[in-house]
Amino acid sequence: MRFAAPQFLWLLAVLPAVAAAAWAARSSRARALRSFAGGAPHVGRFTEHVSGNRRAVKLLLLCLALGAIAVALARPQWGTSLQTITRTGSDVVIVLDTSLSMAAEDLAPSRLEHAKHSIASLLDRLEGHRVGLVTFAGQATLACPLTVDHGAVRLFLESSDVRSVPLPGTALADALGLALRSLASGAAADRGRAVVVYSDGEDHEGGIDEIVEQYARSAIAVHAVGCGTTRGAPIPLRDPSGALSGYKKDGEDRVVTSRVDEDVLERIALGTDGRYFRATAGEVEVERIATALSGLESGALGSELRASYEERFQIPLVVGWLALVAETLLGDRRRATAGRRGGGT
Repeated sequence: MRFAAPQFLWLLAVLPAVAAAAWAARSSRARALRSFAGGAPHVGRFTEHVSGNRRAVKLLLLCLALGAIAVALARPQWGTSLQTITRTGSDVVIVLDTSLSMAAEDLAPSRLEHAKHSIASLLDRLEGHRVGLVTFAGQATLACPLTVDHGAVRLFLESSDVRSVPLPGTALADALGLALRSLASGAAADRGRAVVVYSDGEDHEGGIDEIVEQYARSAIAVHAVGCGTTRGAPIPLRDPSGALSGYKKDGEDRVVTSRVDEDVLERIALGTDGRYFRATAGEVEVERIATALSGLESGALGSELRASYEERFQIPLVVGWLALVAETLLGDRRRATAGRRGGGT
């Protein structure tokens, strides 16, 4: 046997207090009655029709009712049955830019860390959906295939940084292509599919128009989140210990300023019937992305057998109800003896 809500069992600890309070009240009434009657020898005249045993039984019935109700609230369970649980949801691949420019700090604490926190918040709103993760810099990597285990996605997300992909650059089109292939490999006719890309929009490899056409033919929307500001910020360089060692410079030894390229991201979103969002400090875009994804059609993601315990709270509940009824119906007056019924003759 197990209890689904064992915290209610603490109510059983109240029963001794109820019994003690009832006993104290009974003693107080007895003292008051002795004082009113003028002493113990005269109390009998006022209590001859009252049964002390019946009052004790009524108290026991009340305690039994309270105890049974406490047990019922704790939801006792025993016995199991197997149920087939069918998961339904959609497929969403998140594409995360881990190129060096994402280390810029025009979004605190950095573009990449802000994007990771935003994705983690989005995962909270995608319960029941399959989610995959693609990271990219100079090449794209499938960090986590589509899965309903969001904990696994979070593990790969947390380990992502600007050193996750050793090849420098920004292969945005390759990353979108890998996400598209990942969605195609788990395709289902009755299941919606979408991609959410977090990037500053820098693209060094090209091929954006071709990949947008592929998405348009597949009827898969890409929602893009622009990480960074149009004002831009320098790109910090850090040593293996994480200490700042300088800033990225161009061939003329000038500090490079990285700015978000909203034109590229908007072109991707509009060309695939998706939406573009600019990353904000308050992450208001997360709720808007979740709203956009809520329109995806849910399909079967698989079935599993799950053992469920049988609820047995009805038994103590009936016991408690019967105890309350019995306590209410049971009077505390003595049964009249034959002598008393006949007037003592």
